[in-house]
Amino acid sequence: MILSLNKMTKKLTNNLDQWWNDGENKFKKLLFLFTSWWDDGNSKLLKAIFISLGFHLIFAIFWFLFKGLKYLI
Repeated sequence: MILSLNKMTKKLTNNLDQWWNDGENKFKKLLFLFTSWWDDGNSKLLKAIFISLGFHLIFAIFWFLFKGLKYLI
């Protein structure tokens, strides 16, 4: 049972590697991964919280950078 599970995991990983490295646009693939992750219907509230935290973290980093640059100048 464990041996067959390892084979399935390895096969899935190989298919993902082939799909990712097939020469198409990576941005479209990232967009597809995000939309399929969002549209699966499970725990959208939790996903929205994580996305909001991510945006806040990105804006906080830029805000601190601009404040730091203003202080240095």
